[in-house]
Amino acid sequence: MEYYFTTKEISLLLKTPIQFIRKMIREKRIIAYKVGRQYIVKEQDLNNYLDSVRYER
Repeated sequence: MEYYFTTKEISLLLKTPIQFIRKMIREKRIIAYKVGRQYIVKEQDLNNYLDSVRYER
């Protein structure tokens, strides 16, 4: 079963403002689905985004 995060859960997890998460969704940097009035993000899509912005030395 797939797990879905809300923008609030993502902001708490990443310690960033909800507005920043929404901006990333608007810019299509994070794939999200709109359900009613809120966005949800698949766990795999969030992991893909985090992998794409990972800083490596």
